[in-house]
Amino acid sequence: MKIDRSIAGNIDLEEFLSRPLLAHVASSSHLGARNSLLWFLWEEGALWFILEEGFNTLQSRVREDPRVAVGLADFDPARGFLEHVSIRGRASVEDWDDARASRLLRRYYRRLEGYADTPATPGEKVTGRLPMTFLKVVPESVVIRDHTYRDNVVKRTR
Repeated sequence: MKIDRSIAGNIDLEEFLSRPLLAHVASSSHLGARNSLLWFLWEEGALWFILEEGFNTLQSRVREDPRVAVGLADFDPARGFLEHVSIRGRASVEDWDDARASRLLRRYYRRLEGYADTPATPGEKVTGRLPMTFLKVVPESVVIRDHTYRDNVVKRTR
C-alpha cells in the first residue's frame, strides 16, 4: 500500500481510522459516479462496511467494477481542526460475520447520546430482512492530509 504523507502533519493513520467517522464510498456505474455514506470498521488492513443486499446498488456496482475511493474527514470548524484521509482501492462483497458487525456498530452506538446502552445483540442478523453482507475495501493508496487552520480561524462578527 502506497501512503502519501506529504502534508500529513502528525496524523497517525491507525489512530485516525479508529475514530467513529462517516466514510464516503465512491464507485462507478453505467449511469456515472455514485457516493454512499457509511459507518466503517478498520480491521485486518481493510475497511469494512455493513450493507443490506438490495437496499442500494453498491454491491452490484463493485461486483462490476471493484475500484472505489473512500474519503474520511474529521472536522471541527470552531477549533479550526480538519484532518482528511483519502483511500483508493479495490472492494469486494464478503459474507456476513456477526462478531465483526458487532464491533463495527459498537463504535458508533456507544457514542449516541440518549441511548442507555447498545442494542442487545448489535450486528446480529434479523430474520425477514434482506440478506446482510460486508463490503471490504483493501487500500492500494492512501493520502493523508492535515488541513488544520486553528491559527487562522476567522471569527464571525455581528
